[in-house]
Amino acid sequence: MENQNNNNLSELDQLKAQYETLKQQFDQQEIINDRLMKSSIRHSTDFYKRYRWTQIILYPLAAIIGILCIRCFQGNNLSLSLFWLSYCAVCFAVELWITRNIHTKSLENTDLLTLSTHARTYKKHFSLFIVLYTIPAVIFVLGMMFANTGHLPNLGTALVTLGAVLLITLGIAFVEFRYKTRPCDEIIRQIEAAETPANREIGLNRKQKWFRIAMIVVFIGFDIWACLLVAKYIKTPPIWSHSGYKLEYERGAGDFTTEGTLEVRPMDADTVAISSELLGGKPIVQHVEVTVPSMISDTDLVQINVTLTPEASLLWYQFTTKAKGHHAALYLNGIKIQDWQIKCGISCGSFFIMKEHSSMKELDAFCERLIRQ
Repeated sequence: MENQNNNNLSELDQLKAQYETLKQQFDQQEIINDRLMKSSIRHSTDFYKRYRWTQIILYPLAAIIGILCIRCFQGNNLSLSLFWLSYCAVCFAVELWITRNIHTKSLENTDLLTLSTHARTYKKHFSLFIVLYTIPAVIFVLGMMFANTGHLPNLGTALVTLGAVLLITLGIAFVEFRYKTRPCDEIIRQIEAAETPANREIGLNRKQKWFRIAMIVVFIGFDIWACLLVAKYIKTPPIWSHSGYKLEYERGAGDFTTEGTLEVRPMDADTVAISSELLGGKPIVQHVEVTVPSMISDTDLVQINVTLTPEASLLWYQFTTKAKGHHAALYLNGIKIQDWQIKCGISCGSFFIMKEHSSMKELDAFCERLIRQ
């Protein structure tokens, strides 16, 4: 009986020893797993450390390049430069703020649940930030693209340009979002096994909510500022409309009066080819005709057809025959209003003028001046 008890005690001691050995192995395995997990998470948190330093370099560089582009296309424009510098400064401050809590200190303190919460908060902030900062950028870029013309383009051109800019912007925004949030996804994936549903549902605290509100307000301010800048440099072209008709100006049969200020000259010489003086004071223009379209802006060119008197038509034919392959220009009161390349001798005694007019009144006055030449 005593031997039986001794055997039972011996087996119990062996089981205890095996249990202690197994427990040590499990503890060592947990330590190894913990170290591997932290090593993987450290790689992701180091990304945001490098990312912050990259932003310190990239934002000043973007500000300098933007200022140089503004100076190249718009000159020393203080309002545009101030907008761009303010925009870059705010974006830089926002990005530094939303990444400030993703660092290795949480790993050193073994506060993985807090690190996971910060990673989720960063994703929420950055998804909102990437939407907010692209809107004023698109408005500003489109405005600078159209600023050279001084007017908004026609609807088709505007829609094509807007679609191209939006497509490029969305592509860049998607790539940037995936690149800057992928390490957060890795952090969350590594830690979520140790989290409870309650920990995963932690929302924004009061300070973070106020930050989001402030971010929205500031970028709405940038949207308004960008629209005001665009409105300052780009305006809708004034449209003057009517039923669409043909204007005709005819010299009377016995009208030989002339102002004598219209001249045709070769552009590669100082000589005058056609003028009232060469015709002995006789008139040059017999008929002026222009067909005005029903809708026209002050940036559109209107074609004015001018028919010469018989005497001027002869000089016009002689000149165009000799000047074949050269350029000629039409001057009114010494101001060039049209130039052409002469391709052949023109025997019909007419030419055309392509000119901008801001109103029907201005167009009518110009045609009246022509018929008096």
